[in-house]
Amino acid sequence: MHNILDQRNLAEARLFAIVLTFCGGFIDAFTYIQCNHTLAAAQTGNIVFLSAALANHNFLGVVDRLASLIAYIIGLAIVSIFHAHIDHYWRVFCLIPILVIGMIVGGLPASFPTYISVPAISFGLAMQNAAFAKIEGLGYSSVFTSGNIKKSVVAWSEYYFHHDQSQRRAAIDYSMIVAGFTLGAVVSAQLQPIMKMRTIWIAVLVILIVNVTYYIQKWSHEGQN
Repeated sequence: MHNILDQRNLAEARLFAIVLTFCGGFIDAFTYIQCNHTLAAAQTGNIVFLSAALANHNFLGVVDRLASLIAYIIGLAIVSIFHAHIDHYWRVFCLIPILVIGMIVGGLPASFPTYISVPAISFGLAMQNAAFAKIEGLGYSSVFTSGNIKKSVVAWSEYYFHHDQSQRRAAIDYSMIVAGFTLGAVVSAQLQPIMKMRTIWIAVLVILIVNVTYYIQKWSHEGQN
């Protein structure tokens, strides 16, 4: 457990990174399938979809993607405010929005306007992504995975072809991150035909467990010092 939940750098623990990335893939698959093929966190994809919607004169599609992009940017900015004004436990507060939003969205009908629900989820995921942004000192993303794939391949290449032993841990970490995101998306897609909108509650429960665990572990560690 010590290897994946390092008390000295709790926010960068491998366990938290993998689990949060699982939830990132889970929720992105949820919004894509349930919410008019809009991605809550992968804004690169949303910009492409936005361009396609513009070309097809799809006004609602433009609104969906543009609102998601703006909400994501606002979420990132809010994290900076939290970090500046809340001591010690600011990351705990950063996960609260996605927990509240996910609970609400899971209880909404499928007909609820996606230009409201998806931007709200984007806002929450942006805060999650900015609050937990490192795994064992290495930068990563918990809500989309293109950059993680690149870093994984580069690290493995350096390790195998240039015999750089220092890259082995990075290669393993990034590979586990990519696997976590992929597994989250697959599990989400399999559950959605059964649970529909309530599927997001699975991710909410997992993130809640992470948040409570982080708070308890951090409080316990600081109490010992």
